[in-house]
Amino acid sequence: MRKIILALIFTLMSSTTFADGHSGKISLSGFFVGDAKAIVDEKGNIMTFTYEGQSGFNAIEGTSFGDNSSHYCIGAGSIPGKGFEMGHCKVMFINGDTAIIYYEIKLGYSMEGTFKCISGTGRYEGIECSGTTGYTQIKSAQEGRIHATNYYRGTYTLKK
Repeated sequence: MRKIILALIFTLMSSTTFADGHSGKISLSGFFVGDAKAIVDEKGNIMTFTYEGQSGFNAIEGTSFGDNSSHYCIGAGSIPGKGFEMGHCKVMFINGDTAIIYYEIKLGYSMEGTFKCISGTGRYEGIECSGTTGYTQIKSAQEGRIHATNYYRGTYTLKK
């Protein structure tokens, strides 16, 4: 009987570890700082913009994926209300491994974007992830810089 109980406990612990280590939820909150450039028409309307910068993210809502990760992002968009903002972020995890995320956000709807993982290194090689993303731009204390709070919500699966 003791062997059966130990076998059941080992099975439960093994499957729990596997589930936690290889798939789960993404719930990240962070802060972006970067530089932006824009082409503006004669009326002051932004026609095209680009930006480049970094963010730091913390896992929230009881999750741990991507906690204390650094993100380097480059993005662009054009004609607000008619197009998409899109870009890529290189995610540097606390252990030094990386993942690349692609995102799209319909212009004028900054809190309603989507993202997916497209590659990874180390533990994150072959990562699959997707979900929603967005940001709230905030007034920058430093002229010429852009600041925003950002979020990611979704799921991930690791191949290893």
